[in-house]
Amino acid sequence: MKPESHSTAADCSAAISFAGKQVQPASQLVVRAGGCSVAGIKVPNQDAFAVSIPNKLSELKHKGVVAAIADGVSCSDISQKASEMSVTEFIDDYLGTPVTWTAKASASKVLKSLNHWLYHHAQQAGTSSSAMVAAFCGVVVKSNTAHVFHVGDCRAYLFRHHTLTPLTQDHRHYTGKTQHHLTRALGIDSHLNVDYRSVAVERGDIVMMSSDGLHDVLSDKQIADRLEGIEEDSDLQLVAENLVSDALAAGSDDNVTCLVLTIDALPSATFDEAIRELSERVIPPVLREGVKIDHYEVVRVLYSGSRSHIYLARSDLDGKQYVLKMPSQNFADDAVYLAGFIREGWIGEQIKQPGVMKIHPPSQHSPFLYHVCQYLDGMTFREWMVDFPSPTLSQVRTLAKGAIRAMRVLQRMSVVHRDIKPDNLMVDKDMNVTLIDYGTAQADGLNELGENIEEGYPVGDLNYAAPEYIKGQNATLASDVFSLGMTIYELLTGHLPYKPVNAANPRAAQQNDYVPATVYRPDIPDWFDAALKKACHPIPAARYQVLSEFEQDLLKPNRKLEKANQSRSLLEKNPLRFWKGLSVMLFVLVLLQFGLLIS
Repeated sequence: MKPESHSTAADCSAAISFAGKQVQPASQLVVRAGGCSVAGIKVPNQDAFAVSIPNKLSELKHKGVVAAIADGVSCSDISQKASEMSVTEFIDDYLGTPVTWTAKASASKVLKSLNHWLYHHAQQAGTSSSAMVAAFCGVVVKSNTAHVFHVGDCRAYLFRHHTLTPLTQDHRHYTGKTQHHLTRALGIDSHLNVDYRSVAVERGDIVMMSSDGLHDVLSDKQIADRLEGIEEDSDLQLVAENLVSDALAAGSDDNVTCLVLTIDALPSATFDEAIRELSERVIPPVLREGVKIDHYEVVRVLYSGSRSHIYLARSDLDGKQYVLKMPSQNFADDAVYLAGFIREGWIGEQIKQPGVMKIHPPSQHSPFLYHVCQYLDGMTFREWMVDFPSPTLSQVRTLAKGAIRAMRVLQRMSVVHRDIKPDNLMVDKDMNVTLIDYGTAQADGLNELGENIEEGYPVGDLNYAAPEYIKGQNATLASDVFSLGMTIYELLTGHLPYKPVNAANPRAAQQNDYVPATVYRPDIPDWFDAALKKACHPIPAARYQVLSEFEQDLLKPNRKLEKANQSRSLLEKNPLRFWKGLSVMLFVLVLLQFGLLIS
């Protein structure tokens, strides 16, 4: 993927300059960029830089402006290839990561993969002259934050209010006054340790990135003097060229590269904007069969409750059936509820894989607030349990595998569902499972964009919620694993392994004695119950941290878990049998004592 505003340069003839995107509204991020790179007296030029300023507003919003600079090591004959690959692959791969990932997670994943490739190439080459090693610095300006990723001795600076502040620290080891070597760089080691920092940016800020051929010879004051003269209509390419010329005039004997970014406009809190925009739409009234909204005709009312209304509808445009989900007018003034509803639509729009319900983008012309969801022909796990009150182990395994695979789709998107329960999992006639309802889901990428609606209480069904989440901690994948374990337990037994949560005071201490599934289903093997118990463990660290391990333990015995399960006392394994046995013993003892008294 090569965005239109995406360029790389190895000499001044290929230097880049980006003008501010005046077509964007003031509430959008506006960044200009200009750069220059020359070989100087050291040929060839082993520096490279690249910038991407997305043309699509959605990409600008969710991925941001990306800039990178790299400097190949001089001992290698092909380090120019390493530096060019580092900047271009970093930007392309970063832009290709899911929008639900944070900038830090996306960039870290890309850099780790890039480092692995460069290092593997060097090991195959076997000589230092064929090493693919480069110092690297990348900056992602997303919403109101600059994310800086650094390894080596390229640098990033922030110039604000007449003050130049370094954002990076060189990874060098000096063996003399001027002699040094890199201690960290891309491709230098199989393990990559990248420095990361995030900085809140302001309108008018200037970010400058440079290779050591510039900042080793120019003082901070010399750099600041050049940046001081930048105005709204300044040619940033000329600014970069002047800084490069200053470095050459100061006696730089290395390749010289400079990249300048100016922050001309910033968005307000992005998710708050979305809430304001969509909350201005009208919440539809309760509908009935035959009523039309936009180009959808209601075929059947699927659900009507205090929080939402769900309808099966047919579109006049394509004749297909869809599910319309509409918020309740009871929550028209509830910011947390509206944020959850809007977040649900946003997350559903990002989903492209089977096993998780898709939500279609809302119409730009509709005055109404609602979701257009994928139609699924099937039943919920809750309804399935009514039809199959005593399912076989094989049936439960099939449903569990489907639910786990659906959860892994969300996991790869860094989304935590927070309301896994039988009502939010559907199964069709072929036993295919689909996860639905993202009204309580949270995504790291949204949090980074400024979703600052605070929830004063845990959301979702508290009887399936993990203890740490009920107590006020952030929900994680481990929290969803707990909810999934509870769901599978109920599929199998028709009961829950813990006492119900006190809805009036959910954060009060709960009774955490796990009731083994074998109490309700004596035919279930101990090793299967052991897997369920681990998934439902009250302590997050004691649960499955990898979903594939949970799936594996449901398919075949985990001897270690089974052994731990067998070592439990009868009271832990089957409290009902324990108390029945104890009652019989006490009754026999009373009879004996009574017999002794009579005799």
